Amino acid sequence: MRLEGNRILSDDNKVIAEKERGYGDWISKDDSVSISDILDFVNGSVTEEVEVEETEMVRARNEKGHYIADDPDTPENEAWTTKVVNKFLGRK
Repeated sequence: MRLEGNRILSDDNKVIAEKERGYGDWISKDDSVSISDILDFVNGSVTEEVEVEETEMVRARNEKGHYIADDPDTPENEAWTTKVVNKFLGRK
């Protein structure tokens, strides 16, 4: 099952439940799925928070703020490093 907007779809893209427009209640479209199962799925999938980090490559600096040069004798590139741009909790 997956949540797409105001509908819950099964793995084969059939509508299992739909959120009523005016009242916000969930209505089951499939008799084999109970309302409590639908509410458990919606509450579990909407409130689950996921940590997301976005990184970018930046020039490496020393303690004084000067750029660090790459040492050609090593296999790694010391002149560049990764930096976390923003870290936020998203919803899954």
